Amino acid sequence: MTPKQLKKLANQLNQQEWIQALFESGNVFVVGGSVRDAFLQFPIKDVDLIVEGISLEDIKEILSYFGKVDIVGESFSVIKFSPKEYTGEPFDIAVPRIDKKTGKGHKGFKIITDGVSIEEDLKRRDFTINSIAFDLLNKEIVDPFNGVKDIIDETIKATDLNAFIEDPLRIIRGIQFASRFNFKIEPNTLKLMREHSYLIKEISGERIFEELQKIITKQGSTQVALNLLNKTGVDKALFDKEMILYDELDNLDGLSFYYVLGLLGDVNPAEFVKRRLKGDNKIEKGVRTLDYIFTQLPKIKGDEEELRLMLFKAFKNSREVMDAIVLPPEVDDIVLEMRLKKIPMIEEDIVIGGDDIKNIGNIEEGPEIGKIKNRILRDALMNKFNWKDRNASINYLSNILF
Repeated sequence: MTPKQLKKLANQLNQQEWIQALFESGNVFVVGGSVRDAFLQFPIKDVDLIVEGISLEDIKEILSYFGKVDIVGESFSVIKFSPKEYTGEPFDIAVPRIDKKTGKGHKGFKIITDGVSIEEDLKRRDFTINSIAFDLLNKEIVDPFNGVKDIIDETIKATDLNAFIEDPLRIIRGIQFASRFNFKIEPNTLKLMREHSYLIKEISGERIFEELQKIITKQGSTQVALNLLNKTGVDKALFDKEMILYDELDNLDGLSFYYVLGLLGDVNPAEFVKRRLKGDNKIEKGVRTLDYIFTQLPKIKGDEEELRLMLFKAFKNSREVMDAIVLPPEVDDIVLEMRLKKIPMIEEDIVIGGDDIKNIGNIEEGPEIGKIKNRILRDALMNKFNWKDRNASINYLSNILF
């Protein structure tokens, strides 16, 4: 059974002159995530096409009459094509290929395209749910590895037994798919993932981070992901030891996920994001701020003023931390007060500042100004004066200066 979305896509594309031109020279297939997502009844976003029976150079020459053509990717193996007057995401267009292993890492391959069939191209892909094609002209599903059945059975299964040797990152991709779709991993595939998880040590942090980010940005189950990082042995490759596991870690936001991941791996979370995952600075800064908050909480327990001041400064460093789901209730209460404007969230919320201190107190710039500003901030956080009203704040400042 062909999903309605694919039939609709075929009807739309087959009316295009550039598709008709490709049909004259080769067979055109929709491949990859768009086919899988159609069976999952997800919206089709990016469309990847494979053209069989024609060279990439010939495809480029044909398409150049119909729009903008750029060749990108490793070994310049993918065409990015934007038809004239088309405003959506470019189409990714390639020819069938197989990858011959020549060395270590994801770049240790020789790409072969001459005489390669669509079935051979599908075999090189990671999991059967991604090894399905849709013949645009005939409107038929090409499914040599029973990927449709695995989608129906909600199963992640390796397309080829060498899948994880060829690219160990596929182990984390499998975890990502399982967490996003709530699919189980087929026993033999799970066994292969465990056997080859040590190869994750060869994978760059950037590539690992990219896959972990998809778990967050595509609303995957963080509990499933954390459990599978342990079950597949990826944790030992990342941390040189087995992770601790806890329940009730689902629906974590990004900062909370990386913070918890570092704690479960018994490493400094922010340093792990920075040095091993090569994560972006914003996430590293947020995780570091989260770690700081949890480190400080026991030290100031019971002191409401110090707690509010500590959080004010922490949130100034990373505003995103305010949304972290792992924050404890006493912190959430203060976050809510800030958002309701019951206490200041930023210094600009307080209507008096350094210039008022100088003018009213006749004080020159220096350490004394800083001390008074700190006093004002503390008192505002404790609502000891009406920090939103200018007249009331000026009267307050006059009282503490004289």
